Formats: sequence, C-alpha cells, structure tokens
Amino acid sequence: MRISDQVCWVLHRRPWRESSLLIELFSRDHGRLGVVARGARGVRSPWRGLVEPFSPLTADWSRRGELATLTNLEPTASRVGLTDQALWCGLYLNELVLTLVGRDDPVPALFDSYGQALKSLADPVTRALALRRFEIDLLATLGVLPDLEHEAQTGAPISVDGLYHVQPETGLVAVARSGQGVVSGKAVLLLTGKIEGDRETRTQARLLTRWLIDHQLAGKVLKTRELMSAGRTRRAVEHSTSKASAQGDRQ
Repeated sequence: MRISDQVCWVLHRRPWRESSLLIELFSRDHGRLGVVARGARGVRSPWRGLVEPFSPLTADWSRRGELATLTNLEPTASRVGLTDQALWCGLYLNELVLTLVGRDDPVPALFDSYGQALKSLADPVTRALALRRFEIDLLATLGVLPDLEHEAQTGAPISVDGLYHVQPETGLVAVARSGQGVVSGKAVLLLTGKIEGDRETRTQARLLTRWLIDHQLAGKVLKTRELMSAGRTRRAVEHSTSKASAQGDRQ
C-alpha cells in the first residue's frame, strides 16, 4: 500500500541501524504510525534536519507490515518554535498521543487540535488553556470524557457556585464541601469555554483533566511530567537560594 501527500507531525524518533531512523508519525488521515526512514541520518540525506518534532510536514510512505517505509518528506511551513517551558509542554502533548492513541486509528479532529495547541504554546498567556483544550479533546476522542455540562446523578446543569467530585467512570457528582478530587463549578465551566477563570480556577481545571487522564494511564507515569516537576523544584530551590544570598548581602 502506497500513501502520498499526508500532512503529519513527528512525535518521536530514535536511531535505527547505522544511518536510519525509526519514527512515530501522527498523520491526519491515518493516525499514529511507525515509519522507517532509511538513511535519514546520513550526511547526504534530503531528510536530514527535517525529521524533527513540531515541524509541519507532508509525507509519502509504502507499507506491507506493521512498519511503513518513508519514501518522501517535505516541510509545509516553518517549525513551531518552542523553548523552555513551552518545549516541555509540546513534548507532553507528544507523549500523551504516543501513550493513549493507538496506532492506525485515524483521529482527524484530534490531529487538528494538536496543531492548534502547538501554535498556542509559545505564548504564556494562552499556553495553559491550550493544554487543557487538547486534554479535553483527547479524552473526547478516546470516548471517556464525562459530561461537563451536567451533574451526573441529577442531570442538573453545572453551577458556577457548585462543588463537584470528579468520578472518571461516572462524571461530576455534586458535593457539599471541598475535599480530595473535588473541583469548583467554575473550573468545570472554564473547560467548556463558558467562563474565564482566575489563577485558582485554572489550577483546579488542570487538576480535573489530570485526574481524568491519570485514570486512563492506569498507573503509567509520563516522563514529561516528571521532568517538568523536577524543573519546577530546581527553579524554586534556585530562587530560594538566590533570595537568601541577597538577604545575607544586605545584612
């Protein structure tokens, strides 16, 4: 089977044999698939420097078994420039797709959501919301997104003043007080796009999607989360040390 002119993104790559690469592609019409790029690491390869995450591409490949063989690769636009925190967020999106989306499962709506999210990550103002929207779209694609419009037991609309216990298999259950696994109605409505939230609301929205995604991960730990957490801890220690040093200099 030969496939031509497929828009795609590189999710992951690793060396294979002397000069080739094994690539995980995310394509609009064919979903996630494994591809061999023969000679792609060679100094004369026309694909050298193209097989990179966050580069919008079109690809041709042929396939007989589980892995396809890349036959052509072309850029369609400039690489999405992600650095520092935005880079880790982009890698997080890639890991989510690699971990939760099966191979050979076309998910065109999620593919479009992924491209939109990448373009929003570079701006700190839109980054968090872009992540939440992609997480919601991913859960919807997997068919496991709870109803964010209505309370699970009564069917009543989610109230901006309400509190809800997040139950991944059931939905959002109204409760009387805060506690573990409980978020505000504001956080839920933020995810539906009905309201804009403050910092606390955005934090709760992040926790809500995290609990839902963790349920799907079934105990699997995402490496990007670990690295981002370690980076935040390191920055906090460096800031504390710098602040203490500055105070000592003034004494």
